[in-house]
Amino acid sequence: MTSHNRRQNSVVKRRSSSLIPPHVAEEKQDNAIIEDWLAERLTDKLRKASIVVQQTHIPHLLYRNTIEESNDALQEELGIISGKHIVIMIYAYGGFVSSTFQKIDVYTSDKFTRWIIKNGKKDLLLQCLESLE
Repeated sequence: MTSHNRRQNSVVKRRSSSLIPPHVAEEKQDNAIIEDWLAERLTDKLRKASIVVQQTHIPHLLYRNTIEESNDALQEELGIISGKHIVIMIYAYGGFVSSTFQKIDVYTSDKFTRWIIKNGKKDLLLQCLESLE
């Protein structure tokens, strides 16, 4: 690569980075810092709750969200701390629907936190933090 090509590449890089206004870049950085802090808090609280659950042998309900509701039937998503793992279940029951677990996912506390952050579920993150207080 010649020195002229290097200079052109650096100019292109500078131009592309200058397309983002400074206040927008700072805002994104601030949001990333806040998300990292919330994720750290959630991971810490999940580990502490996991210890309590292992000692008491009583699962802890992290969250419970209604996905779909009809006259007599209900479909919910439940998040439960069970031992060292977080279990996410989609559960349907009521009316003419026989009670069924439609989906079950199992995460470690670190993977659960990454899953929430990756999918942008800020409301769920805050709901989990509130239930762990």
